Amino acid sequence: MTSLSSEELARVEEFLAPPLIAVVATIGGSGMPQLTPNWYVYREGRVAVSTTKERIKYKNLVRDPRLAICVYSDMEASEYVTIRGPVEIYDDDGIWPVTQAIVERYFAPDRVEARMRQLRTENRVILSMAVER
Repeated sequence: MTSLSSEELARVEEFLAPPLIAVVATIGGSGMPQLTPNWYVYREGRVAVSTTKERIKYKNLVRDPRLAICVYSDMEASEYVTIRGPVEIYDDDGIWPVTQAIVERYFAPDRVEARMRQLRTENRVILSMAVER
């Protein structure tokens, strides 16, 4: 359940619509934050990121499901959205439509199919988090 007003949610949706970069923060084994830039897709009140089970962020989230994401507007970072909370990890065949939606945001249309073929050979998961506040 979101604690954002409909106006706030509309502003977040508008801000997250372009293909910006999301900085994803997880908690490393030593307690230190671990940060990585990622592509994402926002839809239906959730931010989704694709990664593999071999990545440190995945291993961190299996151990501790707390995730923070910051998406900023430009070099000045004058506008940004931060999202924090528990993540849900999906690793079934349902990840592929979401993965394709992410790829379509960042790749030229003529390169999407080849990129998807490559990604399907990897041990991928989707990290999904609700935008609540």
